[in-house]
Amino acid sequence: MSQKILIKKIIFAPNQNAMNMIRFFVILILVLGSFSDSKACDICGCGVGGYYSGILPQFHKNVVGIRWRYSSFRSFLDHNHNGVDSVSKEHFHTVELWGRFYPHRRIQILAYVPLNYHYRNEVDTTHHLVGLGDVSALMLYNVYNSAFLAETTVKHSLLLGGGVKAPTGSFQRKNSDGELLTPNIQLGTGSVDFIAMLVYTMRYERWGVNLNSTYKVNLPNKNGYRFGDQFAASLTGFFLQKFGDVGIMPQLGANVEFARNNTENGYLRINTGGFLTTMSIGVDVYYKQWNFSVNFQQPAWQDLSDGQVYANPRIMAGVNYMF
Repeated sequence: MSQKILIKKIIFAPNQNAMNMIRFFVILILVLGSFSDSKACDICGCGVGGYYSGILPQFHKNVVGIRWRYSSFRSFLDHNHNGVDSVSKEHFHTVELWGRFYPHRRIQILAYVPLNYHYRNEVDTTHHLVGLGDVSALMLYNVYNSAFLAETTVKHSLLLGGGVKAPTGSFQRKNSDGELLTPNIQLGTGSVDFIAMLVYTMRYERWGVNLNSTYKVNLPNKNGYRFGDQFAASLTGFFLQKFGDVGIMPQLGANVEFARNNTENGYLRINTGGFLTTMSIGVDVYYKQWNFSVNFQQPAWQDLSDGQVYANPRIMAGVNYMF
């Protein structure tokens, strides 16, 4: 039985199944929003993000791809310069090679290899860091997939699994005075971390909704610094339209990120933590075995580092090859 998405005739009038899907989408957003009083770690530069693989209709195919992610932050420092409050600006660029592989039809392996470029401007000082980030790998099991059972109008897929992040990125970079740079600007965390992931997708004809969530348990690095455990979730609605060999899939979504406070040698770090919620819009274009994607995220509500850090809009773009 084919596992490809079936493209049916365009239906302009909403029916009961479509309305039920919309209600489900709204309820999930409200549920995700209910976590908003969690406090967290220095999200700047070390968020859970990076494990979201996007929405790929050809869920049964192997994928290799490369993508670029960019985020930036504005931080208010706890000192002033010539009577003016000090502000730093941090920019995080990541070019990431990633892949999804199927050793079995119900098991998929995800791997991520990031190359980071971090730039920080603070008063009269700038720092540039370039190098390998922290490599990670996960294994997901397809707990339920209606495509394996029967051809149904509404299709469901649920994947559960987890993995590990290795400390391959440098976390010992220093400034010109020989002092260790702040942990959030480093290329890696210096710690082995464990990741749990859930991916749920529901499709009705050409419409669908995708829920992608991760929880990361962080361990201390050899400097005694430990980033707080982190949670992230994204809820995305999508629509697929086909034009011959070309498929276009616009998307709208909501995203949340939380993390607990950082610690250093067992002591709680103040002014770390917070939560961030964003609204996202994007589009995927499919041509034969190729997929091109772009996604933009606009912060909606945030409380980072007790209000001392502000997140700016984010963007992600990539190209994937499916085989």
